[in-house]
Amino acid sequence: MSTKKNTEEKMSPGRRQYLDIKNKYNDCLLLFRMGDFYETFDEDAKKLSSILNIALTARDVGAENKVPLAGIPYHSLENNLQKLIDSGLKIAIAEQTSDPKESKGIVDRAVTRVITPGTVTDPDLLDSNDNNFLLSLYKDKERIDICALDISTGKFETYITNQDNFLNEIERLNPREIIFSKDNVDIFDEYFDSFLIREYDGVVKNSSLGKSVIQTHFEVEDLSQIGLDNKKSLIMSLGMILDFVGSNQRNYAKNIQKINNVDRSDDLILDYVTLRDLEITKSISGNDDNTLFNFLNLTSTPMGARLLRNWLITPTQQIKAIEERHKKLDWIFENKSKLYELNEILKKISDLERLINRVENKTCNYRDLFSLYESISQLNTIKKMFLESPFNFNVNSKKINQLTKFLNQSIDTEILFENQSKLPVRVGFNKKLDELISIKNESNSSLLSLESSEKNKTGINKLKISFNRVFGYYFEVTKSNLDQVPNYFIRRQTLANSERFYTEELKVLEEKILNADENITALEDAVFNQICEEITKFKQDILFMSEDISILDTIYSFYLIANNNNWIKPVLCDDNKFDIRDALHPVIDKTLGFGKFVPNDLNFTNKINTAIITGPNMSGKSTYLRTMAIIVILSQIGSFVPASKCEIGIVDRIFTRTGLTDDIHTGKSTFLIEMEETSRILAQSTNKSFAVLDEIGRGTSTYDGLSIAWSILEYINTKEEKKFRTLFATHFHELTKLPETFSNIINLQVAVHEENNSINFLHRIIEGSAEKSYGINVAEIAGIPIEVLLKAKVLLSEFENPKRNNNSFQPLLFEENISDVSKQIKDLDLINITPFELMKIISDIQKDL
Repeated sequence: MSTKKNTEEKMSPGRRQYLDIKNKYNDCLLLFRMGDFYETFDEDAKKLSSILNIALTARDVGAENKVPLAGIPYHSLENNLQKLIDSGLKIAIAEQTSDPKESKGIVDRAVTRVITPGTVTDPDLLDSNDNNFLLSLYKDKERIDICALDISTGKFETYITNQDNFLNEIERLNPREIIFSKDNVDIFDEYFDSFLIREYDGVVKNSSLGKSVIQTHFEVEDLSQIGLDNKKSLIMSLGMILDFVGSNQRNYAKNIQKINNVDRSDDLILDYVTLRDLEITKSISGNDDNTLFNFLNLTSTPMGARLLRNWLITPTQQIKAIEERHKKLDWIFENKSKLYELNEILKKISDLERLINRVENKTCNYRDLFSLYESISQLNTIKKMFLESPFNFNVNSKKINQLTKFLNQSIDTEILFENQSKLPVRVGFNKKLDELISIKNESNSSLLSLESSEKNKTGINKLKISFNRVFGYYFEVTKSNLDQVPNYFIRRQTLANSERFYTEELKVLEEKILNADENITALEDAVFNQICEEITKFKQDILFMSEDISILDTIYSFYLIANNNNWIKPVLCDDNKFDIRDALHPVIDKTLGFGKFVPNDLNFTNKINTAIITGPNMSGKSTYLRTMAIIVILSQIGSFVPASKCEIGIVDRIFTRTGLTDDIHTGKSTFLIEMEETSRILAQSTNKSFAVLDEIGRGTSTYDGLSIAWSILEYINTKEEKKFRTLFATHFHELTKLPETFSNIINLQVAVHEENNSINFLHRIIEGSAEKSYGINVAEIAGIPIEVLLKAKVLLSEFENPKRNNNSFQPLLFEENISDVSKQIKDLDLINITPFELMKIISDIQKDL
């Protein structure tokens, strides 16, 4: 006990202060400002050194005790925060909160902000094209409540879901951070390996505590006032996110102003597998340049890009909403000659959603004020361009013009455009500031006059007045002129080649200038805060403008894509028809180059809902499936589509089963994953759904796989509540017999041109069923050795035309002397044989068989 007390007594004041702060933020990596560095100690230092790959040293902290130390220069903080945030850490930043000059002892320090991946507000750490969601969730029985907050934009939504649809919401929202109660740890599986999940350890331990946090935040006495009575899971989820944000970014918690529960019953649901399989916003290869979002994103504003992304992952079933978007698109096509400057105007509009939130919380900078001024100054021009259009502007132009006028009166925007390191308050906005600047300017003139006067008095032509932060203002005299220094010069500092002096007159001027500088800085800060507070009064108007511009920008992006690629307007209806002609996959078409992608058709009537597609590997079956799914998505977000004709019966859900992967970590085989995903499709689909299924049953034995595939197709096409539109690609040719039993099923095949034992895949889908799969031809294209191919052809012939009972036929591959055929193949001189001789030998073998 006494040893510990002695150690504490000998501990340096800085160490004691550090430990006091660290104990309050024990779950964070603490960046502790010391002079020009942010220092870390102990285990934090080891983490920082490892993540940033910087030196790990040690520091004496008293009592002959050294602790690990690592630090970064204060000016490089923002550059290094990205790596720290990406590592999933909570970062607490402790700043010096008192002036070292005025501090008698140690400088005061306090944590000014705590940053986690889900509570980032710095624009340099955010993806401008995506929301930065923090998610909290709580499960009670079958119900899961999700709260999603992007504190950088103020967007807050809640979702009621269940275990079946839970992952769909997670994939769609793509959160940077998920917080959960320890009661719900069992709902997380291997799917969440790519997300940062954090067990919540705040004050909301039960619904009563959650209720208390919510009542305090919304300033209500009863939760029924905000519609939260008897909703335990929502109370827990909301309470957790309010407490978490309030603890880490207190000012931003006020963005949660009302409960905004999102009803997804009118949305086209894209489940988490579909979003990944179709590479809507994320690429399977990791190259997000090849996503549908990246292809469509010709927006000019961050808000437009985020809205486009949201439309893509949340298409609608509402025909009226789609037609409203089409009307806007049609108007742009009809008036495109008037809009040639629109792109350049939109590019002048900054991220208004995030900008106004930084202004409100006074975390903005001078550059942000200019960006805001330039952005809102574009409104009148844009509204004039769209005066007689179907675009509805909710923003109040008078309010925005009022704000523009205020900013122009308070800030010299032209100077701010050229130099954004200082706030150029316009003359006349603040009289006291004008007076101080005048005093400083007069004092500067007095300095020049004093310098000139002393040169004349002393005869020292090179005499000059200089300044530094340590000694203030001084006269500098070289050693060769020291004999001319008058008696009233008071020595301040001696250097190797010169000496520095001051006079009483210079000292009086210095006090005037320094006091003016200090007062100017303080008053400029006050004016800056005043301007931020005035802008905040217009927050709702700025957000209305942001919403208007994002819709306009997204629709204009649709126009640019459609115009550049000759896309056509789809027709949407309430039945179950598909009539799609000459459809292209937009991303692959762009990748291959103009004219190389082979377009294809799909025709489902109200009496036909399933197509069985056969054909070789590499012939384009999977691409065909994905193309048709993407055409539906494009149609239901209000875009034009890459086709010559497109009539779509509204779809409520799209399912895909196209992957082929094992999950080694969980011990799940390809076949088990395939069956789990297929089970989910059969359970969640309705007769308004659309499924694309690629080679169901391939992960097990032939007869098992065929039996399962057959049964699945029967299930889909016999139950009236199912009978959803289905594209079913397969190599099980036996399935092509199903149209003989089910009139609503058709056969489609990939056209192949075969000549002289070689094949050419035409990538064209036509009616009918393929006679064979051409697997050996594909193997040949892949470079399989000729002796393997020859043996495969022999075995294929035996399988297709067995001379003996199938059950007893068990060929032994590559065993010596098992038959005359194998001996003939073994003795072939593959180096010297001619193609004609080889064909003749194979022909003879076929005759013998």
